Amino acid sequence: MLNNFLKIFREKFGIKIFIIFTVFIFIISFSFTFFFVRHQNKYLSDNIIKNGILLAGILAYNSRIGVFSENERMLKDSVEGIFQQEDVIAVSIFNHNGKLLKKKELADDGEGRKATRSFNISNSKVIRIQQIVDRLKEDPSILHFEGKDQLEFWAPVISGSGYSAEEALFFEENPLERKNRIIGFVEINIDKKIFNKRLNDILLKSILIAMSFLSLGAGILYFVVQGITNPLKRLTQRVNYLEIGENVEKIPVETRDEIGKLAIAFNNMLESLKNREAEKSQLESQLRHAQKIEAIGTLAGGIAHDFNNILGIILGYTELALLEIPESTSLERKLNEIFKASNRAKDLVNQILTFSRQGEQERKPIRISLIIKEVLKMLRASLPATIEIRQNINNNLSMVLSDPTQIHQVLMNLCTNAAHAMRDKSGILEVSLVDVDVSSKVATMNLDMNPGRYQKIMVRDTGHGMESAVLERIFEPFFTTKGPGEGTGMGLAVVHGIVKSHGGAVAVQSKIGEGTTFEVFFPCVVSETATEYEAIVPIPFGNERVLFVDDEEALVSIGAQMMECLGYEVVAKKSGIEALKDFSLQPDKFNLVITDMTMPNMTGLDLAKEIKRIRSDIPIILCTGFSNTLSIDKAKKIGIQNFIMKPIMQQELAATIRRILDQKNEP
Repeated sequence: MLNNFLKIFREKFGIKIFIIFTVFIFIISFSFTFFFVRHQNKYLSDNIIKNGILLAGILAYNSRIGVFSENERMLKDSVEGIFQQEDVIAVSIFNHNGKLLKKKELADDGEGRKATRSFNISNSKVIRIQQIVDRLKEDPSILHFEGKDQLEFWAPVISGSGYSAEEALFFEENPLERKNRIIGFVEINIDKKIFNKRLNDILLKSILIAMSFLSLGAGILYFVVQGITNPLKRLTQRVNYLEIGENVEKIPVETRDEIGKLAIAFNNMLESLKNREAEKSQLESQLRHAQKIEAIGTLAGGIAHDFNNILGIILGYTELALLEIPESTSLERKLNEIFKASNRAKDLVNQILTFSRQGEQERKPIRISLIIKEVLKMLRASLPATIEIRQNINNNLSMVLSDPTQIHQVLMNLCTNAAHAMRDKSGILEVSLVDVDVSSKVATMNLDMNPGRYQKIMVRDTGHGMESAVLERIFEPFFTTKGPGEGTGMGLAVVHGIVKSHGGAVAVQSKIGEGTTFEVFFPCVVSETATEYEAIVPIPFGNERVLFVDDEEALVSIGAQMMECLGYEVVAKKSGIEALKDFSLQPDKFNLVITDMTMPNMTGLDLAKEIKRIRSDIPIILCTGFSNTLSIDKAKKIGIQNFIMKPIMQQELAATIRRILDQKNEP
């Protein structure tokens, strides 16, 4: 039952409000009643005590002569006067030695009426009376004692003062003289029944008032909560209908307060949702695109490290083989082609990583014509003879601010797709490059780019063409019309991303049975000279001792041979633990440490930290295929001088080693 109540309390907003405010009203009512009853109790107690003290003083004053003479008749008159008070139940008068002179007590006469009776005090009370008498002799002030059912008041009977009434106004009486003039004592017992009855009446009335206030407040609160929750229930009902796709009507606006404003807000939201229904398909398409781009980044990061290691082995052994092969031989030319293709693969891996991270490549003024000719030359060797390649390329065109690898990738993807469309029959692959001026009208209406001078690459094929439904989705990541194992659906998505990042545009025209034409526009730049596509830099040599660490056995062998060809003495290890052990034995014999980033048991970062603890001045180079967490700033904080992206090229490795060692040797 308790669980059901808690469930209702959690789920019902109105129940929460009602219970919380009801408890709040109850606490206020209880607090008010408690403090009122307590105040009245103190007020009645103070009054009854004041009244008892006053009566005890009057009795002590009126019984002075009777006590002095021990005259029972005179004492009787004083006692009878005190019994006129309705709450007095007993009166006792004692002489100065504590002997009882007169006592009257209110008793039942057997017929429901109250009467008084006199009797002598029992011996059991003698000791207590004597204690009180002794206390009053020491301090002649009126005393009172409170019991469960009655109040007891004691006062000393003091003989008259030696001062006349006029003198008493000017002379203060000595307390010692008052003690010496005590001639007796009086006791008055007051019943607490009347006091308790009055207090109970007040308590009952207070409880009734509190309950009335609580009931009234709960009733008012109930109607207030209903006024709040009913519109909310209607709103919840409309939202539930909206969630399951039913037709929802607007909520009537009954008030202008927050509830009314909430109804207005819901109505506006409902109208907005209806207006946005037409845009739903477009938003879903954008969401799928974002998810696929995210998947690209995850996939690229997962395979980059291993793929770069494979490329490193191919490039490394190719470079080593080229060092041993005579120039101008057939084998040397073949190895150079392998080396170029591997370099291109390296650049493509780096490009897909940059694209998936939405990063920017370093761009420079280049001539696209040179790259197009190289791509077509390479394609001619791989395409079937049934496909004719035609090119219309002018060498004296404007330059484009770009990265050669990106242009190469655009051309390769477009030409490969064109060749695939003509694989079942003969056809023509036509590639042209021209400068064009794009006007404002054309740029805005057709290509969604800024007006200006562009360099247009056109790739046309005479293949099977595409229907409109396919044409609308060709730039979506992973969308492909090819069979399993023939394509990933990434080519045109990468082309679109590269061109858009340059501020260019892609236009497509296609007809079934007639072929497809792609037009790619890159903004031109004004520059006197273009940066060379490839530059030959002398390879620096050295003779220092290097500790080289990598978990791939083939890469360890290639790296060691590369550096040994450069003149360095190399100690190669296949794990960070082995390298750290060797370094800790003779830390001063090494001039440089080169370590892989991703290794089992101990990563390159962990190894670098441990080596820096042993010898803080040792320069360290970190090699990595891909890492989201690695940056130059983070590497420098650890103490790493530089890092090299895999696959490692001999020229880059030689230049980096020499630069780091020369910087260390500088005074």
